[in-house]
Amino acid sequence: MPGYPFVPSSTADLTLGDLWSVRLAGGDLAVLQVRGLKTSGAGAYTHFVAGVVDWRAPTLPVGHDLRGRRVLAEGVVRFEVFGADRAQVFGSNLAVVPPPAWSELAKEFTAGTSTEVWSWKSVRRRVDRVLAAAAADRATQPDQPAQPAEPAEPEGADPLTP
Repeated sequence: MPGYPFVPSSTADLTLGDLWSVRLAGGDLAVLQVRGLKTSGAGAYTHFVAGVVDWRAPTLPVGHDLRGRRVLAEGVVRFEVFGADRAQVFGSNLAVVPPPAWSELAKEFTAGTSTEVWSWKSVRRRVDRVLAAAAADRATQPDQPAQPAEPAEPEGADPLTP
């Protein structure tokens, strides 16, 4: 297990469930989760599938902060999001629902289909749009809870790693 935080040198350093963040225009942090990785073929070392987690706050999540949080959208992301003065992996968490193994985009990406790719320059804008749309949806449905009910903690599940 790597020490956190770290900047991966290739997609081979990433694992399903790894978490990374982007700073949004307003200064808040948004969290993304690695949800699909290819081990061979086109895009195996240059792209991966990431999911936008329903999290927007001035600080990174700790402990069980992400328990029950939904992945709002997924996209194929260029590995270049990681690098000097860019993103770094700050932890890992498989408690975000649905778990990475259920990712339809990850399955399609693994099968080699073509899809729109998020570059490091567009990730912030795309994530901001997804989170704003989710907030607007919650505002128009006041009788819906802001967060989903927390699922039962899987046996032996760790909170946000580290």
